[in-house]
Amino acid sequence: MREKLLTMLLLMLIIGTGMAQENKKMQKPKVMVVPEEAFCINAGMYKTDYTGSKIADYKAAMLNDNILDVINTFENLMAGYGFQLTNLQQTLDELKEEAALDNVLMAKDDGMVIEDDLDKLSRVANADILVKVSPKISMYGPERRLELRVSSIDCASKKALQAFGPVTKTSAGSISMLLKAAVTDNIETFALGLTNYFENLKAEGREGTIFIKIADTCPLNLESTVTLDGEEGELADLIEYWMSENTVEGAYTGSKTSRTSMKLDQVHFPLFGKAAFGRTKALSMEDFVKTGLVQLLSNYGISVSTHAVGIGKVYLTLGGK
Repeated sequence: MREKLLTMLLLMLIIGTGMAQENKKMQKPKVMVVPEEAFCINAGMYKTDYTGSKIADYKAAMLNDNILDVINTFENLMAGYGFQLTNLQQTLDELKEEAALDNVLMAKDDGMVIEDDLDKLSRVANADILVKVSPKISMYGPERRLELRVSSIDCASKKALQAFGPVTKTSAGSISMLLKAAVTDNIETFALGLTNYFENLKAEGREGTIFIKIADTCPLNLESTVTLDGEEGELADLIEYWMSENTVEGAYTGSKTSRTSMKLDQVHFPLFGKAAFGRTKALSMEDFVKTGLVQLLSNYGISVSTHAVGIGKVYLTLGGK
């Protein structure tokens, strides 16, 4: 009897160790928690963009102690479920040092390439998922009342993911205690949904968009005849051939729209790829096209300038060397 018990305990230990090692292998997405845009604007924490429209002012929001408290508490809750966290304030500090802080990026012969603040934040932080919190805090007699709404989006495709709320809680305790009470019934389902979504991305690829523009200096246009391995076709066909060979399961849509422009949508690119010295790194759409398409086009006397918008969109301008 004692030997059977010892054998069962040993088996449980082996199984438990294997499960722990498997959990360690499961890489969680990198998450950044930000105040919801509409919440910021309604609370008076906004600025105007180049069109005069109101947009969230995240720098102003981070000066609000209540918002800081909510973000820090929610980050700690997500970290408890194993998520990698990237901090909004640190990312804003990095953006101060970046030349691309302007609202408008200028692309060669392509007019204006717009990159909004959320695109900049996700690109600089290299975040996979943005979690947006809307914490409306008010006084209810001697107590605080928190009305909380939480949503999330894929940073690359901008697809809406998990969400819950509004949830209302009232307490004389701290904002941190209020937030924990507000998310108790929802946080586990929320975290599991994000984890499952990220696992699917590993198999199906991240989704994004590629814009291609031919500059005046380019020796070829999209209808020019090129040769690859003894076969002839248009330059646009060559680009689509590379896409079909390198996207996840050849998944993408779109084609040339004229002799000088091309748009490729729903481009499923790998979540991870090779980097220098045998390393593996998380890929953005810009990284993806640089892994092979840029080199391929250089064989035809074409130079490529890239302009990333967030992590899931890139503008390519094709010119001469």
